[in-house]
Amino acid sequence: MKDNFEFGKSTKKFTVAEANAMLPLLRSIVFDISEIFREVTGRRVDLHRLLRKRERSSGEQYDDEVAETRADLQEEYDRIWKYREELESLGVLLRQPERGWVEFPARIHGNDAFLSWRLGESEVLYWRESDAPYTTRRAMPKLETAGNQ
Repeated sequence: MKDNFEFGKSTKKFTVAEANAMLPLLRSIVFDISEIFREVTGRRVDLHRLLRKRERSSGEQYDDEVAETRADLQEEYDRIWKYREELESLGVLLRQPERGWVEFPARIHGNDAFLSWRLGESEVLYWRESDAPYTTRRAMPKLETAGNQ
């Protein structure tokens, strides 16, 4: 589960203090993303149910409902995509929309790394090395959570 993010010279690298300062805005965006993602999950279940019913009945009575559900799903995917673009414009990467998980490019101990935050966490408390799978989060040493990197 390695990501394909490439660190470049122009990549914004956040300190813990900078990442924490963004959390009030990010909480709102990431909450909206996770809510939409839950709606998408429910609509996908509805769509599969409708498709099974349509197959069994071999009629057109479900075609309108299937088309409407697909259109609703596309709208929700588009909303998630716009939020993702908004996060990326801030220099933040969306990792798992359903869990409200984002990462901030950073430099830790002189190496490219990511600061990791999930919806519900009070502050940025985790990080990972850039070449580690994004599911690998390590606790931030106390000195660094105070903003001293």
